[in-house]
Amino acid sequence: MKATFATLGLLAIGVMNGHAALAWTLGDSTVDGRAAPEIWSYYGSNGTTTFVQEGNGPTNPLPGDPNSPATNQLADDDFYFAGDYSNQVDGGAAYAPVGIVASTELGIERAVTNGDTNNRYHFNFAGFHEATDVFTVTFGMLDLNEAGAGTAPGQYDFALSVNGVNLGSFAHTAATIGTPFVSDPFTLADVGGTAGANDDNYVELVASNAGTSAQWANFDYIRMDYTPIPEPSSLGFLALAAVGVTLIRRRRR
Repeated sequence: MKATFATLGLLAIGVMNGHAALAWTLGDSTVDGRAAPEIWSYYGSNGTTTFVQEGNGPTNPLPGDPNSPATNQLADDDFYFAGDYSNQVDGGAAYAPVGIVASTELGIERAVTNGDTNNRYHFNFAGFHEATDVFTVTFGMLDLNEAGAGTAPGQYDFALSVNGVNLGSFAHTAATIGTPFVSDPFTLADVGGTAGANDDNYVELVASNAGTSAQWANFDYIRMDYTPIPEPSSLGFLALAAVGVTLIRRRRR
């Protein structure tokens, strides 16, 4: 038990010395609702995109089009930040990544429907990330449209994955409008990612609603955050430093 508390103490020091930061966002999680055009941020770069009406299916396979038009019902399921997407890392069925994307896409699908259930967001991990960095993905929904009699209340069950690795499932109902849905935490190794590499990393949200009256639901935002956690050796150093500071303070009294 003492060993357990010691380990938890070291981890706590690491977390306290780590500061959560934004990797990227589509939409503003600090403001209710959406504006047109919508903001995006990608490791400090900023711009705008437009949330356009989804195409109502069918869903398209990977890799999608990094230059689909920002026009209602013409944007595809795949949104790309500017980057180099030359290397497939998801471990699933082989596909041909799109390569260089010179600029962040101007349009993004705004919703899921019964016939168009998938959305993917492609990005590169920045080169400064460490193996111990911990990531999460958060998203929120603006609404939930439901219609029809004799069916269960509207609901979309979202499965969230990164590079094909499942990191959480969420039930969206009228009661969860505006609720932040947060993925399981993960590291680069958990999802096959490499800092600074030309990997085709992507977050995927897949919705299902069998047996409910849900017809569509609009996204408010989706974002990825990370927390740098010191290496174990650094944690030990920080613990010793904390003890040293305490002893110095005691001697000065």
